[in-house]
Amino acid sequence: MSFFSASSHSAENTPSTTAASAPTTSSPDFDPEAHPSETTSPETTQAGQTASGMAFSHNPSPPYVGLETSPVQSTYRSSRSIQSDNELDLYGPLDIRGSVRSGGSINFDGDFIVQDTIDAYGGINIKGNVRSEGRIKAYGNIDLNGCLQAKDKVKGYGKLRVVGTLEGKELEIYGNLSVNGRLHCKRLVLYGSLTLIGPGSSYHVENSEEVAGAILKRDQEADWDW
Repeated sequence: MSFFSASSHSAENTPSTTAASAPTTSSPDFDPEAHPSETTSPETTQAGQTASGMAFSHNPSPPYVGLETSPVQSTYRSSRSIQSDNELDLYGPLDIRGSVRSGGSINFDGDFIVQDTIDAYGGINIKGNVRSEGRIKAYGNIDLNGCLQAKDKVKGYGKLRVVGTLEGKELEIYGNLSVNGRLHCKRLVLYGSLTLIGPGSSYHVENSEEVAGAILKRDQEADWDW
């Protein structure tokens, strides 16, 4: 993806200010039709089963910090759409040829390609590399440790935390945004504050940028920020 930046900022030239409180925004009510219950349709992988390239159990791994590359086309296994009323734990490498929907949080661990939407009533946690062809929406926080390529809009009603690289089309975030690495998008709408962590962090917006809160820089992330 090649971008020509119309607006760019880095932690090296951004003045320090006092953080502003993000406006309080209530999350929309959960729509059960937008998050259908577990299904055994041929088009859907049922949550709670074990599919090629993924397992639904916690297995934490170290964060992927500062990645600058997109997911590598290697031995991706294939899956159809994945839906559940509960939290989803997914393990790559996996090519999901459909959507991912959860009535709770969605946790990605490893390398993924998602060819449709990602929709979580809770948060979205990424440890690894994700390339998404469809819209991404989370009613909770979005926590990225690795690389995210978002070809469509990313909308988060909580906070967005980037440790690594995020390349997106349009970002709309209701909470605060912190970047420890690099963020590059065409349009940014942020209702909270934006914080760059560390001297090498930067963000670039090609077209339209709207930041309601303060733009800050810090040497490291404060514990109470997240």
